[in-house]
Amino acid sequence: MSLENTIAKLFALGADLSTRNAVRIALSLISEDEELTDQIYVELKNKAYKKDFAKVPVEKRAVFIPQCLRNVKECPAEFGEYGWKCTKCGKCSIGEIIEYGEKLGYKQFYIVPGGSLVKKILKEKVPKGEIKAAIGIACWPELAEAAEKLSILKIPLQAVPLLKAGCINTIVDIERVKEVMQIGIKDPKTASSVSSDISGTPTPV
Repeated sequence: MSLENTIAKLFALGADLSTRNAVRIALSLISEDEELTDQIYVELKNKAYKKDFAKVPVEKRAVFIPQCLRNVKECPAEFGEYGWKCTKCGKCSIGEIIEYGEKLGYKQFYIVPGGSLVKKILKEKVPKGEIKAAIGIACWPELAEAAEKLSILKIPLQAVPLLKAGCINTIVDIERVKEVMQIGIKDPKTASSVSSDISGTPTPV
């Protein structure tokens, strides 16, 4: 059964899907693999927060990129206060992600080694209003954990799962990352900042 069909089945049964644990219990009741818990939870959160995410100006959106996407053997980046500082050397996909985001008007990119640094960044920048939305690239469990924590902070998250997980040389669908970055932007070619609802109808911010 596809992920979409599983979600539809759970909705049809009126299952509580508000938390990761609730999703896990619901899956067990229909004898589905509980390993789908994080995937379902993340996809539900993506849909639930897409409209709110779209309303946030791009300069207030933080893009969290896992360090495991780096080409560890050849990466010339240096580690700073908020993670690795990409030089856009072209030896991994991170530079392409950042360059595309910058064309759209994104200002905040954080190449992080783990959740502890993400917490530090959020703790410093959310209260100041510097971060009002986030894009997260990571493995399913980390995305699910981030979705839970950002829900508490009322920070809309759009999550993009890694295609290949692991500690080094992971892979992400760059086109999907670009599509997520475009949410709320009427014309990506001109980076005109307007918000759009889930149905795609643009409305001024």
